[in-house]
Amino acid sequence: MISFHEMSVTAYTFTKDLTLDELTELAESVPDGNSAQELMRISDDYDIPVLAGLVEKNNDKIYNTYVAVSGNKLLAKFRKLHPFINGHLSAGNKYEVFELQGWKFGILICYDNNIIENIRATTLLGAELIFAPHVTGCTPSSMPGRDFVDDELWENRKTDPVPLRLEFDGPKGRRWLMRWLPA
Repeated sequence: MISFHEMSVTAYTFTKDLTLDELTELAESVPDGNSAQELMRISDDYDIPVLAGLVEKNNDKIYNTYVAVSGNKLLAKFRKLHPFINGHLSAGNKYEVFELQGWKFGILICYDNNIIENIRATTLLGAELIFAPHVTGCTPSSMPGRDFVDDELWENRKTDPVPLRLEFDGPKGRRWLMRWLPA
């Protein structure tokens, strides 16, 4: 299976400053929208389950949603419980557990994983493994030490890869994620 990150279809960080109209224009229905349909087509064409994030529109609400598809079938749709990148996003209100390849999976998006009760509830519903799609590494945040990777480090990645690796593994990247994800 292939599992992409949170809002992988639509992107994440740039949605921070979108107006309600702009966010609504980006959003689509699930499973009838173009993105969910394309994910199902790709899954069917390559005979592999695909999980990906997008912005969903349902009636007058907009969600940060993560979908799981296999072939031409929607297996699961999870709406982030604790969205905060944009004030126009609504919070989801239920946990999601689904079966795939003989396993029971749950989904919790990014910050949802920081709250142990979300993991506990998803597990009590039967999840054996939990997908935890994030966009947390090397993005700006109010958390100390978080920010973008220095452009100079990226430009020098081929001639001097060690500083870039340290940046990815440090407080802006993996070290921050591993502080929260173990919940």
